[in-house]
This record gives sequence, structure tokens and C-alpha cells, in this order.
Amino acid sequence: MTPASILTVALIEEADIVAARQRARQIADLLGFEAQDQTRIATAVSEIARNATTYGGGGRIEFGIENADVPSLIIRIRDKGPGIADVDAILEGRFRSTNGMGVGISGTRRLMDRFEFDSQPGHGTSVVLGKRLPRTVTSVSTARLAEIGKVLAASGASDPLAEARTQNQELLQALADLKAKQDESERLNAELEETNRGVVALYAELDEKAAQLSALNGQLEGRVAEAVAECQQANDTLRQSQKMEAVGQLTGGIAHDFNNLLQIVTGNLEMLSRRLPPDDARLRRAADNAMSGAQRAATLTQRLLAFARRQPLAPKPLDPNHLVDGMSDLMRRTLGETVSVDVRLAPELWKVEADANQLENALLNLAVNARDAMSPGGTLTISTANGIIGEADAEDDAIPGHYVSLAVCDTGAGMSEATMSRVFEPFFTTKDVGKGTGLGLSMVYGFVKQSGGHLRIESALDRGTTVTLYLPKFTGVAPAEEPVAVGKTAPAKPGETVLVVEDDPDVRAHSCDVLTELGYTVIAVADGPAAIVMLEGPSRIDLLFTDVVLAGPMNGRDIAEHAQTVRPSTPVLFTSGYAREAITQNARLDEGVTLLSKPFSYLDLASAIRAAIDKATTIRAPN
Repeated sequence: MTPASILTVALIEEADIVAARQRARQIADLLGFEAQDQTRIATAVSEIARNATTYGGGGRIEFGIENADVPSLIIRIRDKGPGIADVDAILEGRFRSTNGMGVGISGTRRLMDRFEFDSQPGHGTSVVLGKRLPRTVTSVSTARLAEIGKVLAASGASDPLAEARTQNQELLQALADLKAKQDESERLNAELEETNRGVVALYAELDEKAAQLSALNGQLEGRVAEAVAECQQANDTLRQSQKMEAVGQLTGGIAHDFNNLLQIVTGNLEMLSRRLPPDDARLRRAADNAMSGAQRAATLTQRLLAFARRQPLAPKPLDPNHLVDGMSDLMRRTLGETVSVDVRLAPELWKVEADANQLENALLNLAVNARDAMSPGGTLTISTANGIIGEADAEDDAIPGHYVSLAVCDTGAGMSEATMSRVFEPFFTTKDVGKGTGLGLSMVYGFVKQSGGHLRIESALDRGTTVTLYLPKFTGVAPAEEPVAVGKTAPAKPGETVLVVEDDPDVRAHSCDVLTELGYTVIAVADGPAAIVMLEGPSRIDLLFTDVVLAGPMNGRDIAEHAQTVRPSTPVLFTSGYAREAITQNARLDEGVTLLSKPFSYLDLASAIRAAIDKATTIRAPN
């Protein structure tokens, strides 16, 4: 099939190579190719155009569209030179050029989907390059070709210097990790910066300079291999970072709406359970099963946020020994009689700054994983210690310094190297279907990293597993601990009024029902402007209870700041399914912010409301 013509570019002098590259990029852009493919096409065209112009005595480039089963951009480059005698050697990568002719051809093949090469001594060289059009483009009509032609005719070729700068910027990014390894030769370094992206382009440039660097070739190949390994490691790190960011964006995007839905489900299930006849075991069992499923869904969302390091934390100075000792009985009850729990607490342990609830969840997750690995039973050892991670001992992105370690060691089956390499991947699990989400270790990893710490795992088949959490030593001054009223559900005092700001009507209705049941007077509004009207009005307001993310021009933080202006002594309790930006910095709750995360229970809401009002009353009371 003869391609439908788009544009023909003459190749006469050096500047035409730049023009050809520009035109290739423009055409690729107009046909809908992504930026990476635009660069591949432009690079392939410039490499072949350089051969045709510099060594082939000039020629021309024809751009066209082939509307076949797989529609493609077709680029034919012809020169009027003497031809190439060593075609097979070039295509097989065995060619060693003495004048530069043919360099880049073998590398160009890897950039394109189609590569046809024809060269006869005395009859010039013809190269056909093909690139499949993006999947969204099924064909290119004659009208579209005409439109592209008009755009190309109107735009013309841009400033060659600007194109050269753009090309250099692209290449510099790809060669940044390799540049430091090329100190032996300023000339090699300058020419390496002008090569195409990646290792293929590097080898092409090395071929061109093989004659000058023959004495250094052995050393250079070793250095190139080392640089390629470093590039691969950097790419792996980048892919992991991109995966983390993608999971974080996905989870953050759905967490708010999903937790609002769970709030409606769990809230109404709680209300239903409180009103069920005490002797109707069947209905109570059904309600309990439904609540269990909703709570598991909420836990799954929390674990995803923790893995992606998007979960709002409320870190405070704490004594890890006190925390571990306090939850040892809970662990024994949770793990069962077949597991022996041995707690070993180091004396004079340093304090750390962490979210106590999340640290307890992390240790409990590790303990449950250990129990499952030790079936039917074994010994679980939890130990604490002070320690230092030095420069030589730092792994991954761990920062050298003083750390407190919390180690969870089991006598279970252990893990193979293949399993060890994937343990922190989200949703990876070796448990049977329905017995694990694959988010336990992922959640622990995300929490520790978000807390500025490091995690190390050691395991061998039939020799058990040890997971060690390293949390940075707290070096500040710990504030006096405030007493926490657990499970406090005292009813409202006469006249106490709560202003509820919630844009979801079902969640708003549920919150109002609970507060009314507790005896509070409730003023409910759906957005910020309505809340401002109530705050500036005469009504009594003892507490502002607001969602963080709201429809309309104001979020919960904006309303709270206005409340502090017009009613400075009014306490504020925030709630949200996910609100990282508004009330957090680096996923840590801002100073003085109290957050009740959705989905919350009847007891959670009652305790939080009572505690916030009582705390504000205590602060206002004269000494």
C-alpha cells in the first residue's frame, strides 16, 4: 500500500537535520503520539537524516500515513550517496565504522515498530521507518491529512537553536546518571550528551569513537556496565515511587466518598442494633455480620492510606516500652493459647514521636502475621532496644542516626527469597483466598516510612521471621500527658448546642440523630456560607462539628478559622473520610487540630463531642 503523503523535507546541509527532527516531532504531535513516542520518532529521523546528509551526499525525507489494518506513520529517507557495502554487519551490530557511515542505524531499529533498510553500492540508500498510530487513532482521513498539511505549512520550522536546546534537555535527563562516569575524556562527555536517550545511544556513540578510545575500551566497557546497573536501580526506584504515588492518588480519591458511604452504613446499623428486640438472635446476628463487613471495608481503606503514606497521623512523644507492655495482654488474647508471647523490654529506652494508635495497629498486624506463619503454634518474641544506624549500615533510604527498634520475631515457617522480594507489595499475600488482604505488611511499611523511620525484615525457610521497626529517637521536650476519657458517653448538659456542617445529607442526618439522642440541641447546615450565617447570629453554639471537605467555596478549615474570629472560645471538631491537604502537613495533623475520622461509631462521636466541649470549658474557667 502506498502511504498517503503528508510532507517532504529536503536534506542538503546540516541545518536540514534539525529541520527534519522538528518536522518529525510536529507531525507526531499532530497525529496524537505521546511525548515519549514523539521523542523516539524525532530521534530516529534525526539519526538517519544525519547519515543521509553527512555521508550520503544529501537526499530527502517523505512523511506519510498508511491506513492499513494497523494504521502507521511511514517515513521514507533516501540519499544519493554511494551506498553501504556492510549492510548485514550494521544490522547485526558487528559494524565498526571508520568514517561514521551507518552509525545509529542499529540503534534506530529499536526506536521504531517498522524498519526497512535497502542499500546498493552506487545506488544510494533507502530507509523506511514505521510507527503504529496511537490506539485512539483508527485511521487518518484525507481531510485530516489536508488539515495537518496546512498546520505544517503555516508553522514552518522553528528556530534550530531552540530545537537543539530542547533535544539537549531531553538527552541530559536520560544521561544524567551516566555523565559522572565519563571523566576520562571531555570530548567523549560532550559527544555523549548529544547522543540519543538511553544505553542504545551510548553504544552508538562509543562505536563512532572506537578508534580514538581503543586503549581505554576495556575500562570504559566496565564503567558503562556499572552505569547501566545504576540506571536500572534508579529506574526501579522511580517505578516504585510512581506506583506509590498512583496508589496514594487512587486511594485518596476514593477514600472520602467511600468512607462517607461507610459512615451511612455503619451509623444506621448501629442505630438498628440499639433498637432491635433483645431476644431476636437472628436479626442481631444479621446486623452484627453486616457491621463486621463494613468495618473490614473501613480497615481496608485505612490500610491503603497507610501503605501510600496518606493517612493523617497525630504523632506525640511516647515510651515504646509502656506501649508494648500495655498491649501484651491484648496480643495474648488475640493470638490464642497456642502462641507463647515473650516480651523483652530494654531498660532506659529512648522515647519516640509517633501516632500511638497506628503503632499499636502495626505491632498487632505483625503479631497476627506471625501467628498465621506459626500454625499450629510457636513463640512470638517482642523486644525493644536503643541503637544507632551508621552510614555503613543504612539500607535503602534510611537516614543514619539514633533509633529505637521494636522487633517482632516468630518461630514460623519463614519465607523464601522470592516471597521476601514482594512482601511489601500491596495485595500480595501467601494466605488462602479470604484469609488475608495482603495489606498488613504494606500498611506497616507505609506507617513506619511516614513516621520518618525504617523497616528491616529477616527471614529464612523453616527458621522464622523477624520484622524490626526503627523509629527515630525523640530529642525534644515531651509535654505533660493529658488524661484520656475512654468510652465517655455522658449525655449533653441542658442547652448545649452543636453546629453540624456536612454536605452529604445522609451523613448529616445520621450525625444529627446521634447528637439528638445524646440530648444536644442541633443546628445542621450543608455548606460554609450557611455555617457563617449561624456563627454570626445570636444562637448558642457550644461546638462546631464540621466535615473538612465540603461542596462550595469554603472547606471545614475556612469555617473553623472564621469561627475563631467571631466566637474565639468555641471548640472545633473536624471529621472527614480523607482530608490530607486542609488540616495536615506532610500527612501529620496540624497543631491543635482534633479529627474524628469516618466512619465513626456512636461511641466515637459521643466521646469526641463530650471531650471537646469539656476541654474548652476547662480552658475558659478562671483559675
